[in-house]
Order: sequence, then C-alpha cells, then structure tokens
Amino acid sequence: MNILFLGDSITEGVPGVSYVDVLRKEPTFQCVNRGKGGDTVSSLFRRVKRMDDLSSYDKILVFVGVNDVFGRITMVHKFFKLARRQKWAKNVQVFEKQYRLFLEYLLKRNSNILIVSPLLIGEDLSNKHNLSLRTYINRIDKLAKEYPVEYLDAYTVFAKQLQDKECSKYLPVKLAQIYQDSKLKEPNKLEDIRLKRGLFLTIDGVHLNEEGANLIASLIKETIKKAKKKS
Repeated sequence: MNILFLGDSITEGVPGVSYVDVLRKEPTFQCVNRGKGGDTVSSLFRRVKRMDDLSSYDKILVFVGVNDVFGRITMVHKFFKLARRQKWAKNVQVFEKQYRLFLEYLLKRNSNILIVSPLLIGEDLSNKHNLSLRTYINRIDKLAKEYPVEYLDAYTVFAKQLQDKECSKYLPVKLAQIYQDSKLKEPNKLEDIRLKRGLFLTIDGVHLNEEGANLIASLIKETIKKAKKKS
C-alpha cells in the first residue's frame, strides 16, 4: 500500500521520533512523508494545492490541526508563524471551514482519506490549551461523520494512556528549546529529556517520543486493517 502522509512536525518527525519511520517497518507499506514543521490547516492546504500526484496513492493520511491552537500559545509563536506564512485559524468556526475546504479538495483527487485527530498541547490534559484543542477536535469529529473518510480519534487514546499518571505541566513555550530539541536524534538523549521533563508519550508535551510514536503507528495500522476488512 502506497501511503502519502500530510501533516506538521509530528508527521515530519522533527523534533522527536517519527511515527512514519515506525510504519516504514511494515513490509506492505510504502510511505511518502510530506510533513512540515509548523503547518496549520491553511498552510498545509496551500502546500497540497501544489501537489500533482494526489490521485496516485492508495491512501492519504491527514494529521493536522494542533498548530491552529499551539501556534498562538505565546506572542513569539505568533510572530514566528506569521513569518513562515503558517497562519492559524482565528477561531473554531474558521478552523472548521478551512478543514472542510481542504477535505473536499482532497476527496476530489483521492477517495481514500484517513484523518487522524490532533494529539496534545502538554500532557496535562486539564490545561487551557488542551481544553481549547478539544473543541477543535470535536469539529474534526463532526466533519469525519459528514464525509466518506476513515477517522482515528488518537486524542482519546492518548488521553486514556495519561489519565492515571501524574503528568508534568511542561510546555514547549521557548522556540530556542524546540530548535535545540530538533537537533537530538539519538534515542538515549530523547529519553533523557523526556525523563527530565516528567513526560510519558512526548519529549515536550507536543512532539512524540518513542513510546508515543509506536502508539500512534499501531493505531494507524489497526485503523487501516479494519478498513481493509470492511472493503
């Protein structure tokens, strides 16, 4: 199966661990990774409009949305995203409209779409950023019911994994620290910073560690297998 992965830094796998690289170990998968750090729904849509091979894939996986909330977490994040032309949706209504237009564009070019919900902004699920993100995820849930797509609510699975744990309040608010994290490739160094920050599934509250990457990869494989059985 030839799969195109569209998304942000979590798909790109920088910083942290790439779930796409985990899926590449599956012998039946041929994975093309077009994740780009910082992408919002609108900036990813702009990139996708320049792709002329969307119909050639057996499946397209869409994993985007967290930066429409995370991208405005501080004024520095806002200025950085504006400089990179990765504008976030100004509210949840605009987000739903942008996501809908993006989804309709993709479906005209490929009928096999798998949507993955955004994950986390910090492993403390009660923080205001996760509460805001949940409202955006609810809009994606709604769209997934309206259109003929496969849907993976990864947020709920990750939340269940964290619900009984004493979660750190660490958030990646310093862009310089995110940049430094992006230079770390060795598994032991990524594990060291995860432990230092008191995290479980991520290295910084957003980007995946090895356990988080393996979890999302296993969920994607399971979703694809279920879809195959139905077809």
